[in-house]
Amino acid sequence: MSILPQSIQKWASLLLFVLLSVTVFAAKPYKLEVKYLNCLPEKLMLYEFDGIGFSILQVKKPNKDSVFTFSVKTDSPIMYFVGRQPNVIKPVVFGLDKKMKLTPVCRSIPNATFPDGTLNREVEKLLQEAILFPTKEQAIRSKIGRQKTSEALKVAFQALDKEKLEWAKQKYAIHPYLGRMADLNLYLSFLNNDMNYTSEMEYYAREFFQKVDWKNPMYNNIPMVFDMFKTYAGTLNRFREENALRQIFIEEILEKIPADSKTYKYALGGATMAFRGANKELFPIFGNLYLKKYKSAKPNASILNLERMLSDETILDNGKVAPDFTLNDTKGNPVTLSSLRGKIVLLDFWASWCGPCRRENPNVKKLYSKYKSKGFEVIGVSLDRKRAPWLAAIQKDELPWIHVSDVKGWKCAPAQLYKVRSIPATFLLDKEGRIIAKGLRGPMLEQKLKEIFGE
Repeated sequence: MSILPQSIQKWASLLLFVLLSVTVFAAKPYKLEVKYLNCLPEKLMLYEFDGIGFSILQVKKPNKDSVFTFSVKTDSPIMYFVGRQPNVIKPVVFGLDKKMKLTPVCRSIPNATFPDGTLNREVEKLLQEAILFPTKEQAIRSKIGRQKTSEALKVAFQALDKEKLEWAKQKYAIHPYLGRMADLNLYLSFLNNDMNYTSEMEYYAREFFQKVDWKNPMYNNIPMVFDMFKTYAGTLNRFREENALRQIFIEEILEKIPADSKTYKYALGGATMAFRGANKELFPIFGNLYLKKYKSAKPNASILNLERMLSDETILDNGKVAPDFTLNDTKGNPVTLSSLRGKIVLLDFWASWCGPCRRENPNVKKLYSKYKSKGFEVIGVSLDRKRAPWLAAIQKDELPWIHVSDVKGWKCAPAQLYKVRSIPATFLLDKEGRIIAKGLRGPMLEQKLKEIFGE
């Protein structure tokens, strides 16, 4: 029986609890030292990944010993990134090793490695090993074939599933943080874990993250969630399914993640960026959802960049005013696209070396002759790299319309502005310069001009 009065016992217990809480949960300082081997940058940055891009946490200059020192206080492991610019960086987990050292070669900090025996070295190994699993899966399919009923294929994938599970178990034994990272990479084969799904696509969509506990707060400090969600959504985009179904699958996973968590931000960012340039319908859906949740009164650089990307994605949609540009014609005189307002304009990206372009020229000539007097104009933008073949092709094919070029090939400024990836590429513009249609050639172009000119 205690000799302390009951009231004192109560306060003593409370004090003990507070002291223990401070001891266990107080953030501790962790240091990273970086010393370049053959150069000395003026400064080095520590970045945080914010769900779409990177924001600067710390900026350091070298000390008298040419060492950059970063210090972070944390009560749990958290991944940041160190580098001279956001696209050349090295992941670093603070909260695993009390003191870390990197000795990169100039301009190659991503290739620098932590010393053996450190937990950050184990993080490096995990990231390197995780990349190999998709390669192994592809090797199995290539070697044995894609016959889903093949027993040999099933056995091979069963062995790979076992390897993945053992791998994750080993990572948990090293540290739970590594284990959680490993769980993000534990997609097990459909052949051995179909769970009565009607198709491999549905199994993939609903079981890609089958081992991940989304409610675990440790994922708030694992930016790899972004990468894996981008991989997941990108693969869904390659299945032959409707966008509505893809959206449902992704939203089902998002619903499992606490909506106010950084984990959710990583996942939504990954889905958004997976569809950029790959899915014109889903990119704005998830991109605008991201903006709605995370845009503040003072948006950061990542938010502003996303807004720009969303604007760029729709800039060439039908109904939008065609982006303006100015290029010199064959005589060196500047021609501006907007100067052709008041006419129906065919903007035609082509080149002298492009066979399909040259074969289409007679059809365009016929239509140009027929509708020029009614207000039809053609402006050809050449992707040639030399003037001589460009001018020779115009003369040989007897092309009477406007021709412009900066003779920079695929680096042609208007071609980049209009995201031209192959030629011929055409954009039909109305009298106000708005895009009516894209990619029209042959009979399709002829039919559209008949509609426009009332025939």
